[in-house]
Amino acid sequence: MKKVKLRTQVFRISFIILFAVFITIFMSNKYGYYEYRKHEQVTLTQEQIKQFEQDIKDGKNVELENYLSNTNKNYQTNFSQIGLNLSNTIADTIKNGVDAFFKYFSKFVIE
Repeated sequence: MKKVKLRTQVFRISFIILFAVFITIFMSNKYGYYEYRKHEQVTLTQEQIKQFEQDIKDGKNVELENYLSNTNKNYQTNFSQIGLNLSNTIADTIKNGVDAFFKYFSKFVIE
């Protein structure tokens, strides 16, 4: 009886978490969060182009590095690195297991 109850609880919690993630993604898409972020990037780029053109008109020394901002931010933490390593290890293990399984059964098909 406890096993069934535990499985039901795990299923319910998993379902609630997945539903919350779905609602979050749906709402951010509905209210245009992604489009807003892209609009901000375009605006920054247009401002940088205007600054570049103004500096050329003013005869300033123009270097490309002065107008490019680093948009590749690294948000990875130690916790996310551990999760990534664990995920890659599990994926590699499953891939190797599936490859070994099909390699083993291919002997029967070939012969």
